[in-house]
Amino acid sequence: MDVLVTCPSARDRKALAQLPGYTFHLLDAQLNARTPSPECDILDYIERCRQYIRTHRIDAIYYSRDVADLVAAVLCEEFGFPGPSVESVFLCLHKYYSRRSEPAPIRCQAIDLFDDNPPVTEYPCYVKPPWLNLGILGFKLESADDLQRALAVARREYHLWSPLYYPFFRQYIDLQKYPLAVRDMMLVEEFIEGKQVTVEGWVHQNQVYLWAITDTNTYPDTRVIDNFSLPSQQPAHIQQQLIQQATAAIRNIGLDNGFLNIEFWCHEDSVTLTEINGRAATCFYNLYRTCLETCIYEAGLTLACGRNPTLPPALNGTVGAQCNFVTFGTDWAENLLDFERAREIPQLALYAAAGDWIKPVSEFGFVLAQIDLFGRSYAEIKERVDQLRRSLLKQPETSPWG
Repeated sequence: MDVLVTCPSARDRKALAQLPGYTFHLLDAQLNARTPSPECDILDYIERCRQYIRTHRIDAIYYSRDVADLVAAVLCEEFGFPGPSVESVFLCLHKYYSRRSEPAPIRCQAIDLFDDNPPVTEYPCYVKPPWLNLGILGFKLESADDLQRALAVARREYHLWSPLYYPFFRQYIDLQKYPLAVRDMMLVEEFIEGKQVTVEGWVHQNQVYLWAITDTNTYPDTRVIDNFSLPSQQPAHIQQQLIQQATAAIRNIGLDNGFLNIEFWCHEDSVTLTEINGRAATCFYNLYRTCLETCIYEAGLTLACGRNPTLPPALNGTVGAQCNFVTFGTDWAENLLDFERAREIPQLALYAAAGDWIKPVSEFGFVLAQIDLFGRSYAEIKERVDQLRRSLLKQPETSPWG
């Protein structure tokens, strides 16, 4: 099978190179999920893909991240490849319209980014742009003063990100139906407390299949992500609710023939939907491969080729965690992380280069690096990663761990 991979990431390249039976056509896009990508013209990129398909044999379209899923949806609709509709992928990406598609959404409202007196009266709440991931420009608000500070940051940074999305929305989204798609707006949501999880799976011919529940673990007394771990430590009755509500939510969105991951807050006896993502969480590639003995890329390619993937076997007893090295410092990267020592750890993924200027723009800080660790218990893994943090972070006082 000849597979076109839209907006391939470095992780895509490494993982796909190990898979036999396919010829991959990787069309690069100047896209960085963690920083604005002013060089990436999404409409020009779609046209490049379109011309490539017309001049090469292509049997399927594969994608693994935001923006790549929008491009893939357009191409699948136009050329008849298996894949989700543009509207369903848009609804997953745009969190305001995603909320409006839920049967029982939490309290939320859209506010004009440049409104001097936005009509927000209930605190605490949470504010974020409707289409960014990784918590970028997202803030918990306790007061009107917090709101003004968050909006000041958003007004400074928002226009750096919106050119990546707005041309696509104008070209491919029904703006009479979804007029706020191209408005400079922020989404203000009811603030929900609870442990977070990610439910992963796919839809094939309108049937939902779920294969993993991964915990999001935060630093004590913060919402900053320490690590993601598998297997989930949530009790059985909560995991059952997660499966039921994830299935209902994705059917309501109308996503079909695509991967998905849905985030939830978990409470003592209930769960609350956080957000829906219309793509695979390929960041958990190593966690799934080691703890589930399965490959998310193989499953995604099977689905892209029009076949139903196989659900993985039961968990094998291995505990895994994907651990973050987070900073709230504003400085040159080499002053925040020991790059010489970091390069001695081959399994460590670096998300900054020594010459980068680091400037966190959310309450979640900036992830300098990430590592996947495995062991017999979660406590064992935590001890190992904290040793690494002591070794690598040059300014531990700027980290929630420090």
